[in-house]
Amino acid sequence: MPEVHMFSNSGAMMFSLACYVVIAVLGVVVVLCLSSRGSKKNSSMLDELVLDERQENRDGYTSVIDKSKFLGREGVCTTDLRPAGTITVDGEPLDVVAEGSFVNAGDTVKVISVDGSRVLVRKILV
Repeated sequence: MPEVHMFSNSGAMMFSLACYVVIAVLGVVVVLCLSSRGSKKNSSMLDELVLDERQENRDGYTSVIDKSKFLGREGVCTTDLRPAGTITVDGEPLDVVAEGSFVNAGDTVKVISVDGSRVLVRKILV
């Protein structure tokens, strides 16, 4: 009968454990080196990964286009408003939300409120 050796792979296990320890130590050394490099005070590895620039309005960056010039103006629905859709005001398309319910394409509406990028319109009854 062949003999069964319980600890026949102990050399391989010790080798893999030693590899894991070496990799862990090297990982710690790399992280410490990257976090302390650079000439800035308090610089770290994450400083190079994080965007610290800001987009300012004075530099020409805007997140919302000012649509207050349309307040009180009338336009024609180019799509059905259920309740959101598109109207045309003086040849310029504008995404709007209708006050109340469904408005058919071709109906005339009036801009009654502008809040950021949300433009609220009301159907004009003829």
